[in-house]
Amino acid sequence: MDNNIDLNKRWINQGTGEVMDGVTSIKNAETLQKEKNKRDGYKYYLENIVPLPSLLQEEYGNFIHTRYTALLEKLGNDTATAFRFIYLCTYMDYDSGYIIYNNNYIKKDYLIDIFNVSRNTMNKIRNTLFDNELIYTDSNGYICINTDYCYKGNITNNKLYKQQCTRIFNNSIKELYNKSNDHREHKMIGKFILLLPYINIWHNIICLNPKERDIPRLRLPNLEQLEKILGTTSRNSGRTLNELFEITVGGEKAILMVTDKRSVKMYVVNPRIYYGGTNIKELEETMGYFRAKGGIN
Repeated sequence: MDNNIDLNKRWINQGTGEVMDGVTSIKNAETLQKEKNKRDGYKYYLENIVPLPSLLQEEYGNFIHTRYTALLEKLGNDTATAFRFIYLCTYMDYDSGYIIYNNNYIKKDYLIDIFNVSRNTMNKIRNTLFDNELIYTDSNGYICINTDYCYKGNITNNKLYKQQCTRIFNNSIKELYNKSNDHREHKMIGKFILLLPYINIWHNIICLNPKERDIPRLRLPNLEQLEKILGTTSRNSGRTLNELFEITVGGEKAILMVTDKRSVKMYVVNPRIYYGGTNIKELEETMGYFRAKGGIN
């Protein structure tokens, strides 16, 4: 059944109630509707998509793209090493993968200046990164990142980064690293990386269907599922969650429990650490949780 009627050159879409003037035929009406849809889509793009990079840069600074699932699989969920690797990647040069420190490419002996650990600890970190082929040296001995796992640059045409990757913000990772000083703390902060496959693309809410856009339709993990995600046990899950809730970055909580109008409680990860969405309105809403210390309006 045709949902549209032609009434004195006025086209009424019976499905939406929309009225269009200047219509001379069904074909003409369809053409006009397609043109309107195109204009509306372009307007949405200009208002919601185009401003996002500027807001991210203004609020959170530079970022790297990380293929978190591939990284975790490579390291067998070794969260301490994953966190240290991502920290090292914040010193990565744009497009090339070289590590830059004090405006210079560096060789492996200078890694200790970046990590700021004892020589014994540095040897362990360096060997782990080399053994897992996450870093390598060029013919001149300069350190390079394996860009199959982290990349700084335009990924529009990069097939490896089409799925299961996110932006991770340099300043926040450096702050988190510099506030921690041992393997246990790095392992704890690295648990945020375990959450990445479960962080909703649009809202940064931890859920089991991360591509769902409608908040009421999110499938939220129960405590047992959350323990499994974080690789913890019932005996120490409370301690793990408390420690995650105590972590701050940029003067804000790294993770919050928020409550919506239905009185449903959800965990939200601060986009200051990582954000994979593309819509400025949804980012601003998520940012608002942390500025307001929780709660969904």
